[in-house]
Formats: sequence, C-alpha cells, structure tokens
Amino acid sequence: MAQDDKAHGGGQGHQKWKVQVENDVYGWDSQYITGAQVRGLGPGIPESMDLFLKVKGKAGQLVKDTDSIDLSVPGIEKFYAQEASSEAGEQ
Repeated sequence: MAQDDKAHGGGQGHQKWKVQVENDVYGWDSQYITGAQVRGLGPGIPESMDLFLKVKGKAGQLVKDTDSIDLSVPGIEKFYAQEASSEAGEQ
C-alpha cells in the first residue's frame, strides 16, 4: 500500500483503508480485517482455495479465516487465492 493511502481516510478516528484482493481494490473502514472478511469481499474466495497475503519482498503468507491482519503494516501489497494443493508463490 502506498504511504499516502492512509492520509486519505477522512476525519479523525474514521480512516478508510484499501484492501487489494487479486486485482480488485476495496475500501475498508477498519485497520484490521480477518481472513473470513477478505474471503467475503467482491465475488468472494471459495473455501476450497487457500488465501495468502503478499508482503513486499516476502513469499505469500497463508491466512486462515480467524487470522486478523493489521492493514497499517508497511509493505502489504495484496491478498490472493491459490488452489489448496499448491504452494505459496511470489505473486
């Protein structure tokens, strides 16, 4: 996420975050989002697929439905899904 994404959040205490899932970007009203909430954005990600978080310079990190992700962490690029049988790639 770009540095100034956080600056465009509106009034104090009511910051709008951006969440990228695959190639689509969604607005989010909280600093935290769970894996289950990410799966529910847009057309959704089926349970038969694994959800990963891509952080700049690192391999994809598996995200479980109950995991809470802090969207303010520098370097977060996007969430993506892969078939459950495949390994995390460098997306």
